[in-house]
Amino acid sequence: MRTLRETGSSSEADTLDADRSDLGPTATARTLLEAYYLQDEREGCLLLGKPQEAAAAGARALDRMATTYEVEFPHVDRRRARRAGESFMRALFVQDEIENWELLRREARSDLGDVLVSDPSASYGSNPAADVRWGLVKTYLREACERTGIDERYAERQTEFWLLHGQLDEYWEELALEAHEYKLRAMVEDPPNEVVERTGARFVDGVRIHDGWSHRNESNDLREAIELVAEYYREVFGLRSNE
Repeated sequence: MRTLRETGSSSEADTLDADRSDLGPTATARTLLEAYYLQDEREGCLLLGKPQEAAAAGARALDRMATTYEVEFPHVDRRRARRAGESFMRALFVQDEIENWELLRREARSDLGDVLVSDPSASYGSNPAADVRWGLVKTYLREACERTGIDERYAERQTEFWLLHGQLDEYWEELALEAHEYKLRAMVEDPPNEVVERTGARFVDGVRIHDGWSHRNESNDLREAIELVAEYYREVFGLRSNE
């Protein structure tokens, strides 16, 4: 199995400014949501057989998630935090390819294959739940954990959450909450239980909003989620100021 090429990674290109680690809650929320929006755009361009557009969206998604991780983990070396964010986004790229593999294989010309994380010549079986690439998803998430100090159990729970969410299994919410708590406890030292519950609920609500994006108008899609995610970061940043 091939790994994603490093060309255009956020640590080497598309640097926006020197003060991104000082982003406030609303700007951080927008950066995170743009990362997910661009991830979806990459997926859509792959399905339409548009490799250049997919590559561009993927590079920007990597940058936005790298920036988000910088803000979420200010106590971590900037380069390590950015690479953790990139690893997280690459895990999402693989998840997208697993869920759409039969369609992607039909479009997997040589130029499109250069953009994929997966090997376009492989079948990987007909059952997405048993796809061996979930192991690669976990590997990327473990890289994110290792670089930021997140409990490695996060990689397992986050992968299970994504797998069940793709299958419309309602148990995904419980796994999402468990994964979120592991990450939150790496972002903030000893958060109170009520904060874990509130931020976890906002996280799940954000996933539901993401599921409803039409991708016809970016501003309209992001508008509903901005305040929800900004409130999430206000609470997290507020806890840091009290540490």
